[in-house]
Amino acid sequence: MAVPVNGIGPVDVLVFAAELAVYAAAARWAWTRAGRRALRAAGAVGSVALLAVLWGQFAAPTATHALHGPARVAFEICWFGTGALAAAGSWRRR
Repeated sequence: MAVPVNGIGPVDVLVFAAELAVYAAAARWAWTRAGRRALRAAGAVGSVALLAVLWGQFAAPTATHALHGPARVAFEICWFGTGALAAAGSWRRR
């Protein structure tokens, strides 16, 4: 297994990539909704902003209200579940 550099290991990089994938899925989901372009853009920015605030408050390494144990597991299940649902929902035909 690779040795972490500056405390950042391969698992940390994968978790960060998964976090970014959730943001991308939410933005794509909002962008593919019906409506005017400005409304879709606002929805994409708003959904990413909301998810970023939630992650920053509860799951980031420097989280204000860091969750631990079962609460953290439940949060991550909901977080990545939201990303999976957004990704699945964004691929439907209009």
